[in-house]
Amino acid sequence: MMKSYTNYTRAKHWLLVLPFVILTTGCDSIAMGPMTVDPNVRIVSFGDSTTDGPSDKNYDEFLPELLNEPANTFSNQGNGGENTTDGLVRLTGLLDSEVFPNANTLLFWQGGNDVSDFIKDMDPLLLRSPDDDTYPFRDELTAQLDTAQANIESAIASAQAAGYEVFVATYFFIPDAIFSCDALLFDLIIPGQARNANAYMRNLNDRIRLAAASQGATLVDIATLDDAMRSTLDNYEDCNHLSEMGNEIAAQLFADTLGLSIR
Repeated sequence: MMKSYTNYTRAKHWLLVLPFVILTTGCDSIAMGPMTVDPNVRIVSFGDSTTDGPSDKNYDEFLPELLNEPANTFSNQGNGGENTTDGLVRLTGLLDSEVFPNANTLLFWQGGNDVSDFIKDMDPLLLRSPDDDTYPFRDELTAQLDTAQANIESAIASAQAAGYEVFVATYFFIPDAIFSCDALLFDLIIPGQARNANAYMRNLNDRIRLAAASQGATLVDIATLDDAMRSTLDNYEDCNHLSEMGNEIAAQLFADTLGLSIR
């Protein structure tokens, strides 16, 4: 739905946007899109480094061609290393600022850092699997996932209240292989550690699905692409990020799921 803007309204929005610009540009890790009012943007991709990561091309950069939409109708609002608690604050600020007055679609992909942070604190060598009956950190992991799910539900609700249709993505799994992983102590991950990491991701994905269902958001179930993703290491930049090839696979599912809803 289009919104008209007078000069007064634009000036008013700048008063709202300016504190947000100061807040976000003070953090070197935040890769923000344009912070001026941009009426062209209709689709906002929001999340962590799955949204704005180290690969040559992020998943949302494939979407204009796949959806036959102009590139300037998309805005990437990814922030590498961000968890859902900080993401909820940032998303709320973005929505309140109304820098994208005609945006109506939010692609939300966040939660992985909640699990990564937990692993760093509780099991930095990934020696344990939450699928094991003897897993020693069950209560702590449940509490962490409870928080992540609640934050995702709040993010969805906030975006819906601002007039967005929300699409929420699950996370991909990684191959049982030896390859680059800066997040671990020796900058490598081995098959046993990868299997344990994937067990954590399954638990997170279950919560993401519950959050989407509880708030009436549309699920983009990236985890269902497992066979295609894990068919080659070329789909991965490292253990935490997809490569350009992997992002293209993810983008196709986003495009298929969005369908005609953005028209």
